[in-house]
Order: sequence, then C-alpha cells, then structure tokens
Amino acid sequence: MEIACPQCAQVDQVQSVPAAFQGGQTTYRVQGGVTAVPAGDGVVYASTTHRGVSVTATAAALNPYPVVRGAGCLLTVALFLLIPAFAFVSFATGAGAGDPAPTAGGRVGQLAGTWFFPFVSFALVALFAVLFVLRLRRNARIRRGIPDALAYWRQAWFCHRCGGVFFPRGELMSAAAFRGQVWRAGDYAGLIRRR
Repeated sequence: MEIACPQCAQVDQVQSVPAAFQGGQTTYRVQGGVTAVPAGDGVVYASTTHRGVSVTATAAALNPYPVVRGAGCLLTVALFLLIPAFAFVSFATGAGAGDPAPTAGGRVGQLAGTWFFPFVSFALVALFAVLFVLRLRRNARIRRGIPDALAYWRQAWFCHRCGGVFFPRGELMSAAAFRGQVWRAGDYAGLIRRR
C-alpha cells in the first residue's frame, strides 16, 4: 500500500514519521590528536574523544516528547543553602541572647535585623525545594504520557517534498501543529509553554 501526500499527491518523498525522525539523527565520534603533557619527571600523552548526536531540524521538529530534564541540581542547591541558613540561625540566636536594646522599638529592630538573613536563607531553600518537586512532577507527567504520544506519533507520515505531516486520508499539517497534537495525545501539551 502506497500512501500519497494529500498536498502534492506524490509517494516518492513520503516516509513514516518514526523513519523520518530516526533518519534525521546521526551519531558521530571525533578523535583528537595526541598531546604531550608534562607530568612530574616524565610526559603523559593524552588524546581527546568527543561523541555526540547530530539532529536535523526536521528530526527536531518531529520529536514526540519534551526532554526530561534532571532535577538533581535543584536539590543540590537547596541542600547547599542549608549551610548558611543554619549558620545565620546560629548567629541570630547568639545575637538575641546579648544585651537587650534599651527601648521596645530598638528590640524590634534588633530582632528584625538579626532574623532577616536566616529568613531569606530558608526562603531560598524552600524555593529550590519546591522547584525540585515541580521538576520531578513534570518529568513523571512526561514519562506517563510517552506511550500514548508514541502510539499517536507512529501513525503519521511525513512528506519531504512539502515539509508537512499527515495521517492517511487526512490533511497536511505543519510539523509544529503535529507536535502539538502528539503532545496533547500524551497529555503533556501544557508543558509546551513551560519549557
């Protein structure tokens, strides 16, 4: 069975979306030259190797799901900020135990100034902890939607001549419109604006 593009009515440049997506990705490896690096009494010879994936614009436009981003850096920052937060609390409790200010207004100002930095530090810890949880929830939502999105994505066809995507007996649409439909099928269309 040959599937013709609904716009140009040709079959020679029509390819399934998974095949067009896979064909637009190339894995490469580059081996660098050998460099002599002095080390102590001798010389160490080192070379560099770079590996990567080259992705065409077409393959990027046909990507069936958003990138799952790591959340570990947000947790690391939150935990790292706990150190100054507890240090500020230690200073604040030590300063509050000192000589009280002579007036009630002076005591309020002293307490506000003493506890300002601990409050800001813990607010930053809370902010990064919330961002960590939100990133985990986003990634979980993407993972849950991948099977449904892929099932929808595999049914489509791409016309290289027209640069559009279509379903059998359907209209030609842009790759961006198709990606929006795939993401709606995976129930992560709301993540399009929050990338």
